[in-house]
Amino acid sequence: MSEDQTTFATTLGVIPGAVRARCAKILVVLALFYSILWFANFQKLFLNDAEGIGTLIQIIGTLYSVLYAFATYVIWGQFTSVEDAIRKESGALKDLLLFSGRLQETVREPIVRAVKTYARAVVETEWRTLAKGETSDKLDRLFYDVIASVTGIKEESDAERALDEKLLDIATQASAHRDARLSLSVKRIPRTLLLFVSLTACTILFLLFFYPFRNVGLGILSIAITTTLLLFAYFVLTDLDNPFEGTWNVSVDPFGVLLGARFR
Repeated sequence: MSEDQTTFATTLGVIPGAVRARCAKILVVLALFYSILWFANFQKLFLNDAEGIGTLIQIIGTLYSVLYAFATYVIWGQFTSVEDAIRKESGALKDLLLFSGRLQETVREPIVRAVKTYARAVVETEWRTLAKGETSDKLDRLFYDVIASVTGIKEESDAERALDEKLLDIATQASAHRDARLSLSVKRIPRTLLLFVSLTACTILFLLFFYPFRNVGLGILSIAITTTLLLFAYFVLTDLDNPFEGTWNVSVDPFGVLLGARFR
């Protein structure tokens, strides 16, 4: 297999089998429908309007490209913002473990236990919860335990007081990053925008059935290519819209690292 064939196979493999199967069924139905219209001489009714139909397809296609680019920009911005908030929150918790290493073991142990319990819960349950657009009271309580483990430190010297202030500052940052992450995690593309993009795509495909191709094979090929591209574009848009499930999603690895972290 050549390099180009390998690349194509890898790219195609990114799309779930169920999506590819659904796309194939839609292509078969549309190709059959177009064939029926063509052999019934339906398109010949619009021979004199071919230029106008082509212009209309071009105008709507331009509108679709602008809408799709805007929707992708919005979704990708939300996606990367969630990734950034995850890195910042897990990084703050990592700093909490790192700076707490200067505490006595009996004082540090509750902090380590609280952080790892919270991180484990994030890894095991929170991604599934956020994928549904929900939040978890259990995770809120576990994060509160992290904050409580820091605020419960008893200072006995100026050095310990300075360290405690540093830990409190880190815990505050972690709390802010968590709030930002949860706020961004439940955001989705506005339904009206997704509907507008979808209707524009369907309009392009609809107009192709009126375009008077002289060759039925060329007409079917045009319908197939356009449908495939529009369906793939829709798949990318909706898959990226939820950063916690699907083909492209944010990784929970930054929290998983905390479970095996050693800073002593």
